[in-house]
Amino acid sequence: MVVIKRFALFFSIWLSLTAADPLGLVLGTMTAGAAAWASLKLLPSGSRHVNLLSVLSMAPGFLLRTARGGVDVAWRALHPAMPIAPGWIAWRTSLPPGGQRVSLGIELSLLPGTLVAGSRGDVIYVHCLDTNQDVAGDIAKEEARIARTVQEARISHD
Repeated sequence: MVVIKRFALFFSIWLSLTAADPLGLVLGTMTAGAAAWASLKLLPSGSRHVNLLSVLSMAPGFLLRTARGGVDVAWRALHPAMPIAPGWIAWRTSLPPGGQRVSLGIELSLLPGTLVAGSRGDVIYVHCLDTNQDVAGDIAKEEARIARTVQEARISHD
């Protein structure tokens, strides 16, 4: 039953992205099947479930940061003086390896003028367009928010 549910989810996403184009149904079926198989390998059916409410509570901030980051980079690129002071931050994270660190990397790349360029161990390397901004403070806030969301999801699951 889990395989059918996951297949249906991925196939629905495929249909919405392709406007249910009949020419893409065969490829969509194969893609949804592969995605369902991969999801079972990455998140087996017996593992902890993701708290959908916790994930959805992150969506507004995610969308806001996406828009804010895009506007900031566009403003800097189009500004006659190009107000940038590029540099690097090596951030030592306390998040455990795996999904939480990946989430942090994704979120940090949405912050205005930042891009995660890699990691080694518990250190994440972030390239910044403006090192005069409090990028470290923003990283700390994002890390705390992700840790809090995971903790809330665990509490509501138990």
